[in-house]
Amino acid sequence: MSTTLGWTIQDWLKFHANSVPETSLQSLLDVVTFVSSSKDPVWISIANEETITHQWNILQSKSNKEKLPLYGVPVAVKDNIDVREFPTTGACPAYEFTPTEDATVVKLLKSCGAIVIGKTNLDQFATGLVGVRSPYGKPTSVFSEKHVSGGSSSGSAVAVGRGIVPLSLGTDTAGSGRVPAMLNNLIGVKPSRGALSCSGVIPACKSLDVVSIFALNLSDAQYAFNLLAKPDLANDCYSRAMPENPLFKFYSGPNQKIKIAIPANMPWYGESENPKLFSKAISEFKTLENVEISTVDFTKLLDLAKCLYEGPWVAERYAALEKFYESNPDPKSLDATVYKIVQTAKNFDAKDAFNYEYKRQTILQDIKQSLLEKFDVFIVPTAPLNPTLKDLEDEPIKVNSYQGTWTNFVNLADLAALSIPTGFRSDGLPFGVTLLGNTFTDYALLDLAQQYLTKIHPSRFIGGLKHKTVGTGDHLDYSIQQRIAGESSTSIELAVVGAHLKGLPLNWQLDKVNATFVEATTTSKDYKLYALPKTGPVLKPGLRRVEVGGANIEIEIYSVPTSRFGEFISMVPQPLGIGSVETSKGKWVKSFICEEAGYTTKGSVDITSFGSFKKYVQSLESNTSGLLGAKKVSFKKVLIANRGEIAVRITKTLKKLGILSVAIYSDPDKYSKHVETADLAVALKGTTAAETYLDIDKVIAAAKKTGAEAIIPGYGFLSENADFADRCAAEGIVFVGPSGDAIRKLGLKHSAREIAAAANVPLVPGSGLIKDSKEAKEFAETIGYPIMIKSTAGGGGIGLQKVDSPDDIERIFETVQHQGKSYFGDSGVFIERFIESSRHVEVQILADGFGGAIALGERDCSLQRRNQKIIEETPAPNLPQATRERLHAAAENLAKSMKYKSAGTVEFIYDSQRDEFYFLEVNTRLQVEHPITEMVTGFDLVEWMIYIADDAAPNLAEQKKLIKVNGASMEARLYAENPVKNFRPSPGQITEVKFPEFARVDTWVTKGTTISSEYDPTLAKIIVHGKDRADALQKLNKALEETVVHGVVTNVDYLRSIASSELFANVKFHTKILDSYEYDAHAIEILAPGAYTTVQDYPGRTGYWRIGVPPSGPMDNYSFRAANRIVGNHEHAPGIEMTLVGPTIKFHHESVISITGGRVNAKIDGVSVNSHEPITVAKGAVLEVGKLASGCRAYLGIRNGIDVVEYLGSRSTFALGSLGGYNGRTLKFGDVLFLGQPQLSANSLPGPVAKPTALPKALIPDLETKTWEIGVTCGPHGAPDIFKPEFVETFFSDEWKIHYNSNRFGVRLVGPKPKWARLDGGEGGLHPSNAHDYVYSMGAINFTGDEPVILTCDGPSLGGFVCHAVVAEAEMWKVGQVKPGDSVKFIPITYDSARELKVKQDESLENFAGQFPLALADYKTAPEDPVLYKLEQSSKNPKVVYRQAGDRYILVEYGNDNMDLNLSYRVNRLITMVENHKTVGIVEMSQGVRSVLIEYDGSKIHQKKLLEILLAYEKEILFVNKWSVKSKVVKLPMAFEDKQTLAAVKRYQETIRASAPWLPNNVDFVAKINGMTKQDVRDLMYAARFLVLGLGDVFLGAPCAIPLQGELTARRYPLPLLGSKYNPSRTFTPNGTVGLGGMYMCIYTMESPGGYQLIGRTIPIWDKLSLGSHSTGADGKEQPWLLTPFDQIEFYPVSEEELEVLTEQTNNGKFKIDIEDSVFDHKEYMEWIQEHSTEIEKVRESKKIGEKLEEFKTLIQISNQELMESSAPRIVEEEAYPEDAEMVYSQYSGRFWKPLVAVGDTVEKGQGMVVVEAMKTEMTVTAPKSGKVLKIIHQNGDMVDAGDLVVVIH
Repeated sequence: MSTTLGWTIQDWLKFHANSVPETSLQSLLDVVTFVSSSKDPVWISIANEETITHQWNILQSKSNKEKLPLYGVPVAVKDNIDVREFPTTGACPAYEFTPTEDATVVKLLKSCGAIVIGKTNLDQFATGLVGVRSPYGKPTSVFSEKHVSGGSSSGSAVAVGRGIVPLSLGTDTAGSGRVPAMLNNLIGVKPSRGALSCSGVIPACKSLDVVSIFALNLSDAQYAFNLLAKPDLANDCYSRAMPENPLFKFYSGPNQKIKIAIPANMPWYGESENPKLFSKAISEFKTLENVEISTVDFTKLLDLAKCLYEGPWVAERYAALEKFYESNPDPKSLDATVYKIVQTAKNFDAKDAFNYEYKRQTILQDIKQSLLEKFDVFIVPTAPLNPTLKDLEDEPIKVNSYQGTWTNFVNLADLAALSIPTGFRSDGLPFGVTLLGNTFTDYALLDLAQQYLTKIHPSRFIGGLKHKTVGTGDHLDYSIQQRIAGESSTSIELAVVGAHLKGLPLNWQLDKVNATFVEATTTSKDYKLYALPKTGPVLKPGLRRVEVGGANIEIEIYSVPTSRFGEFISMVPQPLGIGSVETSKGKWVKSFICEEAGYTTKGSVDITSFGSFKKYVQSLESNTSGLLGAKKVSFKKVLIANRGEIAVRITKTLKKLGILSVAIYSDPDKYSKHVETADLAVALKGTTAAETYLDIDKVIAAAKKTGAEAIIPGYGFLSENADFADRCAAEGIVFVGPSGDAIRKLGLKHSAREIAAAANVPLVPGSGLIKDSKEAKEFAETIGYPIMIKSTAGGGGIGLQKVDSPDDIERIFETVQHQGKSYFGDSGVFIERFIESSRHVEVQILADGFGGAIALGERDCSLQRRNQKIIEETPAPNLPQATRERLHAAAENLAKSMKYKSAGTVEFIYDSQRDEFYFLEVNTRLQVEHPITEMVTGFDLVEWMIYIADDAAPNLAEQKKLIKVNGASMEARLYAENPVKNFRPSPGQITEVKFPEFARVDTWVTKGTTISSEYDPTLAKIIVHGKDRADALQKLNKALEETVVHGVVTNVDYLRSIASSELFANVKFHTKILDSYEYDAHAIEILAPGAYTTVQDYPGRTGYWRIGVPPSGPMDNYSFRAANRIVGNHEHAPGIEMTLVGPTIKFHHESVISITGGRVNAKIDGVSVNSHEPITVAKGAVLEVGKLASGCRAYLGIRNGIDVVEYLGSRSTFALGSLGGYNGRTLKFGDVLFLGQPQLSANSLPGPVAKPTALPKALIPDLETKTWEIGVTCGPHGAPDIFKPEFVETFFSDEWKIHYNSNRFGVRLVGPKPKWARLDGGEGGLHPSNAHDYVYSMGAINFTGDEPVILTCDGPSLGGFVCHAVVAEAEMWKVGQVKPGDSVKFIPITYDSARELKVKQDESLENFAGQFPLALADYKTAPEDPVLYKLEQSSKNPKVVYRQAGDRYILVEYGNDNMDLNLSYRVNRLITMVENHKTVGIVEMSQGVRSVLIEYDGSKIHQKKLLEILLAYEKEILFVNKWSVKSKVVKLPMAFEDKQTLAAVKRYQETIRASAPWLPNNVDFVAKINGMTKQDVRDLMYAARFLVLGLGDVFLGAPCAIPLQGELTARRYPLPLLGSKYNPSRTFTPNGTVGLGGMYMCIYTMESPGGYQLIGRTIPIWDKLSLGSHSTGADGKEQPWLLTPFDQIEFYPVSEEELEVLTEQTNNGKFKIDIEDSVFDHKEYMEWIQEHSTEIEKVRESKKIGEKLEEFKTLIQISNQELMESSAPRIVEEEAYPEDAEMVYSQYSGRFWKPLVAVGDTVEKGQGMVVVEAMKTEMTVTAPKSGKVLKIIHQNGDMVDAGDLVVVIH
């Protein structure tokens, strides 16, 4: 123990960090042993070994334990504060009780890792300041056995003072946290009232009590205060939250000092030495910087102090103890002095209470005006005396009273206090002072104390340990302040950029308003920094946001209290102001900004290049651009006649100009971004472009409806429609563009050539309009081939074709003429000479319509594919300056010659070999690529268009002088098109999108955007800017690497290929270069999908089982992992799972692959290849996997993995839930899957980790067998409680056959009928297999009635059937390989054996060594009892059964098999405890109705150790039935018995079971068996509130909920209802369907199987892409599930039509669900039930529920018997067919649902012929060849096995 004496918190933490847990525990036990042996009266109760070990075990269970701030730190707690497992006495033996839970402050200590070693002595009931009023002895000062230690917190102070513990808790009502601190040389923190919770503290004066802290040094005190100062409003009525921006230090700055007051007159009661020490301490404080000390009259405070014991506050002490005193306690237990003091309460009445409160308030008002508003800090003696024990014997009350002179008033005045040591008397006794501050100045007091102690007493010794100096212990940790400030929501984060930075002249202003430094960072790249003209003593900066030419500017962020922000603003001089700035992390914070008058003032200097105000050393020329001299725009409202990214981009400029934007939209665009961002939106009612965006009448009507004064068209659609421009003019609406006449003339290419010629613009030799092909041929001969034939009205690459010889001219002429007529309504055609290897260079112009025009640089758009631009850049590279200037002049001359108005682009062909250019055409609109011009010039072209259209633009000639091209810019167009499939459009929904933060991205898409096939496939334009072309190119490549889009195929891989190519880098390109560009796609293409082929990864989607999200992943994870290992992949790389028949795949990129699993005869380009070894596949090669010859599944590993989106932490496919993998489904013909590219920054796949290596033969499992042995662990359910013992024997001795209906959701077994040990499942159900819903283990053998099924990786998590055994994790691969007809024998193995198998399997795969699989005979054991432990019911806990549920699960069951919400709450408490502790090894806690399935990682924690921890946790949980829990009330719309619900029932009746009690109508069935009408059922659904007890009942967050009784239900409905689920289950249930199953209600969250009786339908509650506002968790992360356990659901009625609208809104994230934060109060609920129990019972009696229950049981028994008799498979008679007939066999086992063709139909190869419902999905059998259908073998509803004949074609 001597080694730990005097250890501080940090000493203990360092020791534990360097020790093993056993050593750490022993050190704590040594402390306890030392304390126990000392017999010191400091302690009332001391922890024993069991208690310490229990606390240590709880601590060790925490996964983050080493990071806990008090990990393993021993603490002491005053014995008026509750600690579980310790008695609380208040220093009165007769008062003793054992608390059931910790006081809040103790909970916080333990949660931080502290270990309570004992409860400390005190003045009885915390009444006294001396420490001698206790029957447990008298703790003395650590410096003298003759002197008192101070009270009432005597024991806690001495425990720290002697160095036994570094930290202890006391309480302080009148000084008990301060006086003992002084008398023992400690730091004593008396927090502001309410800062630390007093819940669980025996009250002294409840309204004044605080919990105090004793520590050896300031840093420990600060550390502890920060951890414990948490609001506890629910448990402590006096609790208060610390301000989110507490005062961290008292302000001092220029001309202002910290103002300190000390008392003018101080009574010392005969003491002579302490006054000198106080004077010395004050002198020392005066040496501190910026301190001003004044002597003031403290009389009012001393008058206030007298109220504490002379006034009625003493009655509070009596109120707390009245019942105890009236119980006639043993007088020997009572301290006479305390008793006498408390009894004085009887001298006061209510009148006195009010009178003294009036007196108190009067004094406080006076104090506030005279002291609190004038001074920051008071310094007083902590206590005037150092009393001896004898002094107390002589004058017990008087001495106590003297000691409270400077402490009694503090809590009455609501002050914060800090007691610190300041020196020693000549007799060696300590002295100290107390710093007092206003409420919540606790941190500032610590800061002032630090200044004093570190300067005056830097080497002081601590406590009574004269050998132990403080070291750095009095230095505070200022990161605590930064963390608090950063988390504050009542503060404003302010970025400073200039003189307010640290070390600069104005930083003091931040101190003055209590601002706290948060971090140093930079702005985003969009800012310029200016040094403003110096007008005073301090140089000021100006920060300006720009679109071009910006940089990252260094800033510092401070947290400024909201209440002081105005004060700070008042100190900010013009032209500076407060705006917002974007940081480099994309966060917006308040900041200094500069008014335009500032940075445009003469003398302002652009200092952006320095990146920091501090680094400013020289000046640069200002570079500004903009609309200087422009008039005010008159438009108030402008309609945007477009969609997509250009509409969004235009809206931004309109917002900048303060103009309201009007969007128009088609039906598919209803939820598009351009609609969302506009101020107004008008629906055009239609789908196609012709019906909407091209409909001039609709667009004009929208403008008139909204009062838009102008229409801006963007590009495409009506942007170059002259008739539209004319119509706008006719309607009095300004067309933001050129006139109709200009559009018409320039749009017709022959007239455009004439205009260009007239303006002396060079033309390509060509013709006017050609009337026929004969004339064309003649003219072509005059200019020579090759030529271009062009439609005069063409555009967008349409209506122009190259002709190389006279042989083709007539045909091509007619084609182009036809295209012009068809697409543009104009058949005019002309001819131009074709310029070989030309580049496309265009000039951006602005023209004002009055003859003024300017060129804003040129753009090179030569990289085109089929005349569609791909990548554009500016300036045009390798263009001589003289040529550039001639280009600009030509463009300007053309615009001026016709008084063109608006923005436009003059396009040229540039012949780089001759350095000549020729006029091509004029685009009379904004170009797609306009942003790159904006980036280099700073001009907002849309803004200019608006100003020009309104005739408000400034003089263009003057503007031309300001044009300065800054650097280079490039743009890449991102399209939803498939570059592997000849750039075919790729419509669909975007499931993930990420764009580079540093680039400008003009886009209209976000996650969830649906890309329609109706419109242009443009998703975004990715724009970068660099200082030169090389810089811009580097940024473009980086931007493309960081671009990620999933859900639709895009051309991003193609763009990356071009942007990184040599031809682009070296400017070796022309307009036709991409026609011959060889694109090396990093992709594979599915030519034939196989039977059931999906993308999976290992280990799948873990951590969401509690929500009902299955892990998916590979069924045979051994083979899958081996496939990855063979090609050298990381084990988490996605690969392909192939079932029964593998796919045919084309590789567009050279790849290394492997094939594992079932035996296949795989071929590459017709040549057979080996499995289980790496195979190199050449680019363009085709892999045919074919039919599996053995096993059920094969796996394809591809080096680098398959790049599909990660969903909930995995890339695995859950096809039934339409999530994960490739678009949430099985692979189909034509799918293109891109491969991982580790070199890309956007690549989130783990890269390869090893070289490709073949799998050793010893590790290749034999899959040829038809008979399998599979190792299982017993449980969770067994004999004799569920099954009879003889069946357990049968289960393991008999063989089980694999049923035909086996798949990824479950493998069904056929075998012996179980023998049940019970008649039914009690409240869980009528069948003995039934149980209250609980969560299944993966691999559980689940008895659904008498039929077992192995639950596999896509199976359900929550259900109500027992499980007899669980397949060991290492054996699950076998389940993935069994096929229908195979036999299985289950081998019982122990937990340890299962773990050994798993470890050896992992080692084999990691090292590619050893033997696999291992012989199970070596591990076989007798069947085990699955019950690991049974905790019998007691007064502290219900019955708890811990069941083995596999080798990675424990199932914890509470109580008996009946519905008891107390048990559900108990489950909730255990889950909460595990979450709080972050228990080592626990992966997930999944809640059932009265149970919880605990998944754990056996490599981190053994089953036995986990069981020990769970038992320890059980001791910590209170056994209560009066509880409440947070609950959301979720109100959902529901359409009762809608068409989709009824159709699902009908489909079941037609395909699965024609007759059943619940058919033909589920609601009628529910009504009948419960004595109700259909209307009753309807009314009940809308009247009841349903309490959620679990999730995942039918996958994906589907609730398992029960109806609660209430005012609307108790008098009418017999709750809980009788009911039954479907048998067999449905294979299809619509998403959103609401079902009832007896007492439970469920909402189906996807199209899925199910068994609940269908009642109606609500909106989808699984938000797959988390688009809705409700789909964000408390942690800010996306959360697709809506509900959590204990939420409550209410339904309100809507029509079916209304529901469809709401469903559409929900699917687009636009429907706001009505969610009310509430509390479910079980106590109130049960009281209500009890009050209305008679009415409830009368309802049940009136419905004859007892009789109906027996009738119902009989009905279901008969129904089940009928089902068994009718389920025999249909026998297909043999029939002779022609010899050349093609027999088509089903690849699937399932139920024949419907034919897609009829006998006699002609079918094509690959055409679907019949649909089989298999694997819980609809599987189509396709024609292997073309022919005529001879026969369809089956009828709807027939069962079909894989391999069965289904169709014959000829």
